[in-house]
Amino acid sequence: MSRAAWRARTALLLLVAAVAAGCEYFRDTAEQGLANRRWRECAPGLHDVKLERVDPDGRIRFSYVARNEADRVLGCLEAAGRDAKSLPEPVASAQAGQ
Repeated sequence: MSRAAWRARTALLLLVAAVAAGCEYFRDTAEQGLANRRWRECAPGLHDVKLERVDPDGRIRFSYVARNEADRVLGCLEAAGRDAKSLPEPVASAQAGQ
């Protein structure tokens, strides 16, 4: 194999490895998947709560306008974790200016 062909092959292999690693980086962790499923179960129809993000460890961070709706979500998330895999405690933040 010529030197130029070897370099081209090496560059191609490095590119494939970088793309594969990049795809893995953007995939949700198992904890994030579980947290997202719980969020969808606990927050449908609530207009005054907004999912901000889910951390890689599964911690749900959300904002709220009405405290009673935040309490409903927190209670639901707590109940969902009782009989299944537990996740870090969610973080609820009041929306600024509300």
